[in-house]
Amino acid sequence: ALLDRYDNLYATITLHHLLITLDDVAGGELRPHLFCKPIAKRPEDKEALLQAALTVHPKVMFGSDSAPHPREKKEAPGCAAGVFSAPVALPLLVELFKEKSDIQKLQAFVSDNAKRIYKFSPPQKTVIFEEAEETVPATYDGIVPFFAGKTLRYRIKEIS
Repeated sequence: ALLDRYDNLYATITLHHLLITLDDVAGGELRPHLFCKPIAKRPEDKEALLQAALTVHPKVMFGSDSAPHPREKKEAPGCAAGVFSAPVALPLLVELFKEKSDIQKLQAFVSDNAKRIYKFSPPQKTVIFEEAEETVPATYDGIVPFFAGKTLRYRIKEIS
């Protein structure tokens, strides 16, 4: 892998790049709320990103890159790039790691790798999840979130 060839090369991976491809953005019908830069790629590219994230390559970390653009900026000529994923990022990552990998690896992907790479020690936080269906709202104050109208299997129960 390219990451293994260069000591100073690291990567962040967004949630939406783990879950969508270009066909989700522009296949069949245009879905501006999934438009981002860099643009989502082919299925084999998504699979390569999933492999790096789910195996928790030591030089890979989660990057939220959440972009809360108002609906009128997304559904317009010159569509604003970015996916508003903040409200669903952690519950969807829990689901992804439980389904496709090992939930114990999630901590390294979302936190430990970045702390080690950047030599950063933020205050300790604990996030507890529970399995409970929750429907993502269609909007948050006029901003369409990732997975709008879909049901999540997990939700944050407590942060301490």
